[in-house]
Amino acid sequence: MRIILIIPDGVVVRNYLYSDFVSKLTQKGFEIYVFHQIPNAAIAEIKSVTQDIKEFNFIAYFTEPFIARIIREIVVYARLLINIRKLENKSILYFWNRNQKGFKRKFLLNLSEFLGFFVSKSYNLILFLEKKYDNLMLNTNVAKQLSIEINRIKPDIVLNLHQRSIINAPIINYAKSKGIKTATVIYSWDNVPKARLISSYDNYFVWSELMKNELNLLYPEINKNQIKVVGTPQFEFYFDKKLHQAKAEFFNKYNLDVNKKTICFSSNDSSSPYDPNYLEDLCEEISKVDSVVRPQILFRINPFDKSGRFNTILEKYKKLVFVVNPDWRTESEGDVNFINIFPSYNDLYLLVNTVLHSDVVVNLGSTMAHDFAVLNKPGLYFNYDPELNSKLPVKEVYKFQHFRSMNTLEAVGWIDNKFEIAVKIIKAIQEPNQIGKDRTQWMEIIVEHPLNENSMKLVIELEKACTSV
Repeated sequence: MRIILIIPDGVVVRNYLYSDFVSKLTQKGFEIYVFHQIPNAAIAEIKSVTQDIKEFNFIAYFTEPFIARIIREIVVYARLLINIRKLENKSILYFWNRNQKGFKRKFLLNLSEFLGFFVSKSYNLILFLEKKYDNLMLNTNVAKQLSIEINRIKPDIVLNLHQRSIINAPIINYAKSKGIKTATVIYSWDNVPKARLISSYDNYFVWSELMKNELNLLYPEINKNQIKVVGTPQFEFYFDKKLHQAKAEFFNKYNLDVNKKTICFSSNDSSSPYDPNYLEDLCEEISKVDSVVRPQILFRINPFDKSGRFNTILEKYKKLVFVVNPDWRTESEGDVNFINIFPSYNDLYLLVNTVLHSDVVVNLGSTMAHDFAVLNKPGLYFNYDPELNSKLPVKEVYKFQHFRSMNTLEAVGWIDNKFEIAVKIIKAIQEPNQIGKDRTQWMEIIVEHPLNENSMKLVIELEKACTSV
């Protein structure tokens, strides 16, 4: 059996190409072909990790046809409006990006909103426009170029590993036109309501029953039998003993005190404007704790954040905060974006041991709470606005659809004002089962369990898809 994996950027490299997913595909008899837009340095890093990939094929950079772009944005806006009604959650519209610069982009935005409003009144019209988009992408020059490679490889199935990237559209639509089976994973726990499902597929692989029901509700044209619950491989690394370092070895490298309790502060990307405020509040309040019991802070910045916005705080509190930077790399200097940045394999060691040797994680709604929950460690979410008239009020953040997965569970602890920081953190350290006590139940809702079997579940479903009539 032959499989094409679509890798649009470095984000999916770690979860799929560094995990056991690739080796398990090989064990099941798959020949693996990767179609990608990642840099050569990323390819070299992948090859140093696994020899199981038969071939890498670069997808030429292309510009989405203007009319296709308009159609896609109209459909996204229309679907967001429908999702708001179906899920009864107005916060979904936050994921419509209004911060566009330049006349052309603003015109596109306004036109998409105007037409998308009327399109949202007819679901059949949405489906018609999506078909039109598929046809436009099928007739692009890049689709014609890729068709040569696809015909040469003759894959049994094409698997897209990030459902929102437009580079998959020419490949997927050509494969469908030739009767080749297609599939996609839903990349992250919050992706379904955002209306960024590019293309339609024969098979959809999701994290959980919750996500399956959400996908079926928002995309009723998808038959439930097409949606398979397989979890995600990204949490399997925590069970790999080869990635575990001794605490003393890890802490000594980053000047952390092995005898102190440790708070992990993990930041979001720069679209979360108040993370520096939260870090400063954390440092200020923890510095007031008696030095005998005062915990230290391990700071892990978001890999995409190269803004330097934390530098002043880190310098001010350098005796309290110790930086363990993620090891994500670019092939050349310049702007960091989803295409040119990729994780090294070394970053797995950094991430796993950060979680393994920290006692609690603190942040604004970050998925790092999931990583800590895998090892049954507590997470705390900031739940106050550090500035008056906040551009992004915290009460709006926690209205996002994916946080509804908590329901009534005490999945994390909540820091409701600056002066609770030290008290809540000390309690989480001393009585970890009293803060976010339902975290493992939350994880069972979000991700298929057992977590260390998800790669194999995906491979088994791919094998079934290839052999089904």
